[in-house]
Amino acid sequence: MKRFMLSLALLVAATAALEALPKFATRQGAKCQSCHVNPTGKGMRSTFGSTYGREELTMTTFKEQTDIEDFSPSLNDFLTIGMDYRTLYYYREATASSTFFQMQADLYLDLRLNKKFRIYFDKGLYSGFEVFGLAKVLPLDGYIKLGNFVPSYGLKMDDHNLMIRSGPFFPLNTDSTYNARAYPTGLNFGQGAEDTGLELGFSPGIFTFQAAVMNGRKGGLAGAAGSTKKAMMFRGDISMSTDLVNFSVGGSYYALPHATVNSTTTIMGGFGVVSIANNLTLLGEYDLLTNYNGVLKKDVTGTILYAEANYLLTSGIDLKVGYEFYDPNNSQKDGTITRYTIGAELFPLTGVEVRPLYRISQEKPKDADNNEFHMMFHFYL
Repeated sequence: MKRFMLSLALLVAATAALEALPKFATRQGAKCQSCHVNPTGKGMRSTFGSTYGREELTMTTFKEQTDIEDFSPSLNDFLTIGMDYRTLYYYREATASSTFFQMQADLYLDLRLNKKFRIYFDKGLYSGFEVFGLAKVLPLDGYIKLGNFVPSYGLKMDDHNLMIRSGPFFPLNTDSTYNARAYPTGLNFGQGAEDTGLELGFSPGIFTFQAAVMNGRKGGLAGAAGSTKKAMMFRGDISMSTDLVNFSVGGSYYALPHATVNSTTTIMGGFGVVSIANNLTLLGEYDLLTNYNGVLKKDVTGTILYAEANYLLTSGIDLKVGYEFYDPNNSQKDGTITRYTIGAELFPLTGVEVRPLYRISQEKPKDADNNEFHMMFHFYL
């Protein structure tokens, strides 16, 4: 298994540091803004995205008996609603315990004020929310976005437990010396990472580019450091399609001034996705994270690698294997974490997803027995 996953990771990296767009968009040869109201992806689905989710993802077995004719999330010509609701059941080997966890309950509103300007609202179950004005008034199919939103960095995976997103739910290692070094457990671009600022985006042809200036992670009136310092984000990708292969490759950069010391957290990396024959999809992301460590009193640079393969077995059934590697400090042997994931994504009914996953964790120098079983139930509109 380990050799297979390492080979997969190398294959994904060799295909150009993969994934810039979600697998569904790449299978269709489309961009994030084709499927979502937010041009950087995530959240409420556009008319195309909603139609694709209803017509293409679902198993055909019960489709005719259960689908609602002439269904539309649009309440009228200028107001549309959407929703994502995720409940997770998980079992953790380290504590021999299991529980249900409400991961997400987001309500989306899209208010079109005129042909060029709209207001987007996303309120979640917990403290995080997104609200911004979106004006599609720039040349090169460009836009201006102003408000509170998640920075557009790398892969926009919906599993916030991934280290390229918010990171694992639990500590990665039971070694007290390792934990005391205060290394981050993920990139923190998942749920709750919303920030207030301004974003510009352009999408000429096969290219997409975004740049943003923000207060600093989690926003706030004082900004990143209670001064004029601001966080900066840049992201670009290129997407191409052929009769056999669709692919997208790109890179991201994020800089966040530290609040109390003369240091800047920087995250940079490459990402991409390739879809072969519309059924085999390979995704990956490689990131370098430089962050000030309060225990070591200096900047440390770590490495995060993520790779995933999905195979569309039949309509409504996706098989999945994944690989993650995290070294929090490349200059020292402070411990590494490797995780392997195997599972599936099932879409039995329109608007319903069931995702069983088994995740194997290997920590060094001390294995924490953090293997987990996840069963996620996702309802979406």
